[in-house]
Amino acid sequence: MGHLQDLNMTYFQHLIQAWKMAFWFGLGSIRLIIHGFLPNVDVQAGHSTVQKYNGTPTED
Repeated sequence: MGHLQDLNMTYFQHLIQAWKMAFWFGLGSIRLIIHGFLPNVDVQAGHSTVQKYNGTPTED
């Protein structure tokens, strides 16, 4: 499994990381859909989703 070796991760570490990313992207998608309909609601939806993915602290 070259991908896992490239990342220096075990199968289960990779699985958990992928699931965490899927959760945060899924939550971010829902937030952005709501923000699309109601532009004044959750104006930081996109920004905070990207920050969460990058591992940087959010200000919300």
